[in-house]
Amino acid sequence: MVKNYKSEKRRVGFEIEFQNLTPKRTASILAEVTKGRIEKVSDASYLVKSSHGDFKAETDADLVKKLASSSEENLKLKKFNLEGVIQDIIDPITKELVPTEIVSPPLVEDSFYIIAEIEKAIVKNGAKGTNESARFAFASQFNPEIISKDSLYLLNILRAYILMTHWLRSQINIDLTRRITSYVDDFPIEYALIVLQVDYSPNLNKLIDDYLEYNPTRNRGLDFLPLFLFLDKDRVRNVVKDDRVKPRPTFHYRLPSCQIGLDSWDTFVEWKRWCLVEELASNHDFLLRMSESFLKLYQSNTVGKDSAWLKLSNHFMENLRK
Repeated sequence: MVKNYKSEKRRVGFEIEFQNLTPKRTASILAEVTKGRIEKVSDASYLVKSSHGDFKAETDADLVKKLASSSEENLKLKKFNLEGVIQDIIDPITKELVPTEIVSPPLVEDSFYIIAEIEKAIVKNGAKGTNESARFAFASQFNPEIISKDSLYLLNILRAYILMTHWLRSQINIDLTRRITSYVDDFPIEYALIVLQVDYSPNLNKLIDDYLEYNPTRNRGLDFLPLFLFLDKDRVRNVVKDDRVKPRPTFHYRLPSCQIGLDSWDTFVEWKRWCLVEELASNHDFLLRMSESFLKLYQSNTVGKDSAWLKLSNHFMENLRK
């Protein structure tokens, strides 16, 4: 059993997006599966209180706002008018693009089974994932608690994720819509070349400062902002004013698709891949060898570096999983 930074059982929060079920219907399913009690927050948001903690079923408004902000009517009005702009211009699109989202409470590994049961129940009731339509831009997210506040541990998780990004993306079928509306941009190569250097050994302050210089945004596949805000609020708030960033002692792993409904897929397919990130981060020799290979390639004049790195990554990952 993995322990967190408090030497307690490590907890993980899960977020799952899908289409074809309203928040109200989803809350009803959650209550049935968890033996919980429903509390209505609004037409678009419900709480289900259970022995596992509070589950949320809600409409993800971020994509609505993103679409609305680019509409011609919205630009003309110079404001976000939910009832005017969304209904008149965006509504026909959002019927297929805007997902319902389940947000779980932090769960210890012994309770992960409830997520599997919830997924089976919503699929049985008609939930659809990214694989159902090229227009579905849905995702899943994990929030695993950190196991240490040590800067080297945090750095090595960052290194492992950078090294595995192309391989992870190749394992996940990323549709065109998700790429257009992406919240999971890669870390800049300039930043990757810094953090993968063998002599890069920052203390926590330096690690946070360098991260903020190159990544003052939530739009990363592995978003460290909530964690760094938890570790050093003032340092982060001096750079990042976005109030959507909330402090929490977790990594925020944003998967670029949610293939719920496929017979071969469930959340724990992706969770196993996250565990490989943690495994690579903890394997010093393997991490060093993979970093050296990455640096050699990306500091060369090779054409098609991303494709070349994916081929190398496939070999590395097969060896890591042995």
